[in-house]
Amino acid sequence: MGLVAVFRARLSSHGGGRLIIYIPKELQPKLREYYEKGVELDVHIYAED
Repeated sequence: MGLVAVFRARLSSHGGGRLIIYIPKELQPKLREYYEKGVELDVHIYAED
């Protein structure tokens, strides 16, 4: 599998210790396919200080 998406996002939380990354709407259909197939993704997070 190659590079699928690069985007900027904010982290959010609804409690319970889990963090949420909001996916841009234009990427949701492709990434939903991976979710439905149970594919594990490698996530790299870079932050600007």
